[in-house]
This record gives sequence, structure tokens and C-alpha cells, in this order.
Amino acid sequence: MYDPPSNGTFPHSVYLLKDYRSFLTCDLRNAKMVGSVTQGGGAGFAFVLRRSRPHYFACGERNGFHCRVGMMKFPVFPFPFKRWH
Repeated sequence: MYDPPSNGTFPHSVYLLKDYRSFLTCDLRNAKMVGSVTQGGGAGFAFVLRRSRPHYFACGERNGFHCRVGMMKFPVFPFPFKRWH
């Protein structure tokens, strides 16, 4: 969840970055938007991790400003999950 755009807030979005290097440098060129500026409001949105590998996310608004200053970027390291039937 994040605040939807308004006159008093900086807009936010969520991008899935290609790799760790893109995460470190906030390189959004090959990133995929997974949450638009309007999707964070209300109940927010869900993103399902389908693979057990590191995922890197960042705010992409204003060419990644929040990412570059280290405020809105985060890694996710899922544990392998085995389904029991």
C-alpha cells in the first residue's frame, strides 16, 4: 500500500527490476511496472512471487528519484516452498 496521488503527496509506483545491479543503480530501463500510481491506494495491490529467486522492487516515479535516494526500494528473498498434497 502507498498513498494515491494527490496535491500533497509525491506519486509512487512499484517496478520489478531486472537484477541486483539494476537494484543497486536504480536502472529502470528493463524494469516492469507491477503497481501504478493509483494501485497503491485503498487496499493496495498484490504481487505473487512465482519463482524462488531474489526479486528487486523500486519506486519508478520521476525516473526513480526515491530509489536513487534509497527511500523506496527493497529486495525480497523468498524461501523455496513445497506443496504438500
